[in-house]
Amino acid sequence: MQQIFLQQQHSKNLVLIFLGYGQDQNPFKSLNTVTKDDIAIVFDYQDLSFDESLYQEYESITLIAWSMGVMIAPIVLSNTAKLVKKIALNGTVQGIDDTLGIPPSLWQATIDSLTEQTYLKFVRRMCSDTSLYEEYLQNKPQRALESFKSELISLQAIAKQRKQNNFEYDLAIVGNKDKIIAPKRQLLSWSNTHVLVKQTEIAHYSLETFKALVAHEY
Repeated sequence: MQQIFLQQQHSKNLVLIFLGYGQDQNPFKSLNTVTKDDIAIVFDYQDLSFDESLYQEYESITLIAWSMGVMIAPIVLSNTAKLVKKIALNGTVQGIDDTLGIPPSLWQATIDSLTEQTYLKFVRRMCSDTSLYEEYLQNKPQRALESFKSELISLQAIAKQRKQNNFEYDLAIVGNKDKIIAPKRQLLSWSNTHVLVKQTEIAHYSLETFKALVAHEY
């Protein structure tokens, strides 16, 4: 994993964001304009190495987990006592699953066919419209295609080995325009939990929703 601070002014509160597959800090640099809290991001799940000591100084931590980050966060944060709110955005704890996430066959097909062009198609499906897609590409992650493939393979293995624990989100936001993880699969995943679910008219990726979450507007 990669752990980076987007904003570090040593405030009392931290917004900790677990990103989805294929990400880095570039698309999210503008998040530091909406809060005085420190902001840290976690991405690149080629392994599960995680240094929790980076966040020891904070009195409270708000977790925002997005996409595959919704599956990863409970694995590495199961014993974190400082979490005051845990938010899932367009993801499920199962991640890769025949009914409660992205179907394994589709995930394997993504690995097998990964090229620069298929990656761009993924980004286009992730965004709601052409303007958001073009904006994302202007700040796209600066990672090699091979790292994307390695991460896909690692996430596949993690999903197979994932074990249930006591971690539970407080709020799940489901985008009705999500073309990456079908809304009906997300809703089914949360249906047997105590998680508060809010549906909204967003695609899989929504920078405005990230800004609202970081600003504690949810």
